[in-house]
Amino acid sequence: MKRRVFLVCLVTVFIAGILMIHVPPRIFAQGKPIVLGLPSSFFQPLVKSGKLAVDMAIDEINAAGGILVKDEGSKRPLKLVTADTRCGEPGTPVHSALMAVDKLIADEKPDALIVAPFRSEAMVATMDLIAKYKMITIQTIAQTPKLIEVFQGDPEKYKYWFRATTNSIHVGSTAARAIDALRKQFGHDKIFAIVQDTLWAKGSADALKGRLEGLGWKMVGMELVPVGTNDFSPVLSKARGSGAQMIYVVGDMPTLPVCFKQWKSMKIPTMLFLDFAVVTSTKAWGMYGEDLDYVMVLPFPGGTGAPVKALPKSGEFHTRWAAKKFPPMDDPRVVSSAYDGVYILKDAIERAGFVPSKDPDKFVGFVERTDMMGVSGRIRFDKATHQQIFNGDPKEASIIVAYQWRAGKMVPIFPDIVAEAKVELAPWMK
Repeated sequence: MKRRVFLVCLVTVFIAGILMIHVPPRIFAQGKPIVLGLPSSFFQPLVKSGKLAVDMAIDEINAAGGILVKDEGSKRPLKLVTADTRCGEPGTPVHSALMAVDKLIADEKPDALIVAPFRSEAMVATMDLIAKYKMITIQTIAQTPKLIEVFQGDPEKYKYWFRATTNSIHVGSTAARAIDALRKQFGHDKIFAIVQDTLWAKGSADALKGRLEGLGWKMVGMELVPVGTNDFSPVLSKARGSGAQMIYVVGDMPTLPVCFKQWKSMKIPTMLFLDFAVVTSTKAWGMYGEDLDYVMVLPFPGGTGAPVKALPKSGEFHTRWAAKKFPPMDDPRVVSSAYDGVYILKDAIERAGFVPSKDPDKFVGFVERTDMMGVSGRIRFDKATHQQIFNGDPKEASIIVAYQWRAGKMVPIFPDIVAEAKVELAPWMK
């Protein structure tokens, strides 16, 4: 009897030992949500699409169990709260946007902000709120270089702010290099700029002008147009008379499609490079058809407007978007940045072991050390500016990609490292 009891005990201990060897890793219980605040202007199509991109990232993360917070020994889901700043609507004063951001932070007490105000002027003013609340902010829309000036004016005060997308200098510089490819390919060297009269658009045009003049181009005209302009024929006639071989148009107002329609109907003997919303969407051909043929566009950052073979995560992003049955983007610019921004926070939280609101001063360092792959390439930040780094190699940094519309498709044409075709001239230029 004793022998039998002994054998039973021995077998029990053996089985228990086997089970211990095969026990799965600790299963972390779901904790309370990590709250992300998204204050922006939902009047703007890119903000509406940006929110969907944030929702998509949150759904993916929550479906996988949430974010591991090591200091708490738990996985926590993400939750999104929003506020409409209305700063993308004509006539909305900056202080109204600030009040919306302030109320969101005070009422909802988010652990971090994502996306942030749409209009650059409102985002500049929001920097002091970010500093006041020590609110880690992954900003993914406003493009003005002035945000870097504000940050560098007092890096300790504004250290909680990070721009996880392009700025208008990147946009203008990339546009310049894409345009300069035409000088090398066709011998073009004269350009005319049509610029929406807003901070970010003027910043982009100034960067383009400086870069192109350094490459041997001549800016034969630069015309500022007010928001709401709906007849571009006078300025297009000026461009025709200037001898330009390229027209660069930059802005975000909804009337800008009139410009390329008039360019086509007037047969202006130039190429056309458009840096604005609706023409950078894959649905644009369905709206404007052959009026878009041969037009060059710059949805930024790389891969957000259409997939690029050399950017694998851009293909994944668009595949997941379609699988969600989200509507096609009216304005895809920086939408992928909103998506990547959520993953930047997830990565930093998992490396830090705590949520941003617990110790924002310490958390800053973990965001600064971000090094991960995103839709537009490798994501890293410049510690001196808190600006996401962009250059021409997606293995080293993020990139911007220029496309040309060809028979209903946006074809990557610049930079060479990701290009899938060469630029073709519009027939009336040949």
